[in-house]
Amino acid sequence: MMTGLAHWMSGLFSRGDAGIAVPAMDGVLKPNTGLEHAERIAAFADIDDVAPAEAGLFVSAGSSLYKLLLLGQGKAEPVANFDGDIGFVTGIGENGLAVGVLGQGIHVGTPGKFASIELPDELSACMTAAAIMPSGELAISVGSTRNGAREWKRDLMERGKSGLVFVLNLKTGEHRRVADGLAYPHGVAVHKDGRLLVAEAWRHRVIALDAAAGGSTETLLDDLPAYPARPAPALDGGYWLALFAPRRQLFEFVLREHGFRRDMMESVPPDEWVAPALGASGHYDHPLQQGSVRQMGVLKPWAPS
Repeated sequence: MMTGLAHWMSGLFSRGDAGIAVPAMDGVLKPNTGLEHAERIAAFADIDDVAPAEAGLFVSAGSSLYKLLLLGQGKAEPVANFDGDIGFVTGIGENGLAVGVLGQGIHVGTPGKFASIELPDELSACMTAAAIMPSGELAISVGSTRNGAREWKRDLMERGKSGLVFVLNLKTGEHRRVADGLAYPHGVAVHKDGRLLVAEAWRHRVIALDAAAGGSTETLLDDLPAYPARPAPALDGGYWLALFAPRRQLFEFVLREHGFRRDMMESVPPDEWVAPALGASGHYDHPLQQGSVRQMGVLKPWAPS
């Protein structure tokens, strides 16, 4: 009873998960023109992950893996094709790659010489990212054990928290879970102190996970104004953090209106849900999105509602 009362009070004053207040994009998240002014190297359909490795820069798009030839005109060379969509790609060791294929498992090696490690569907259907650990093991984040990778929007609307992080021994194929009950871990990187940095998207935070201490966690960034994904090491010793869609007060409101949300999911196509999107659709039947993506006649993903 006390828990229910506390949740009601939080909703009344717009606090915590029950509230609809959204932090402003300020400070390092302040709108800028970095993307507009960046040099375009290559363009892909369905691009998903980019991984620097000793052998070069690799890009996944759908079921295909490409190597970017940065010298010259920045052409992309296809180097491998798999039987399923690629969930992640990361560099390991000397000239090595680890490629997570959704619904199958991990392919380890070099283009043309991959060896596969099969994984159960629960672990492979929604792999989101991976990072090589100092031990030589591979830490892998799984967004959800209930929904596949392409159903990430459904997982958010279901307020999913079935995600996990597991560690895979690349030599033996053995794996062990180090944390579960996570709200869509969308990325993982290795901190300089050996812990894992995990972007927990639906809780809008980044946590440090100690795989050697029973999965103990520490929150490093909390209440972010957008949904975080894939942290990556930066050259200056810090980290880059992707924020793949901004939070909105309307989204927060729908997430706490359980009846409306259930009816919406049952009767409305997913593309029409009141929910985040990876890009502006421009469809005339999305009037509620217009205030979120258009400012002064220009489409901006960060524009205020």
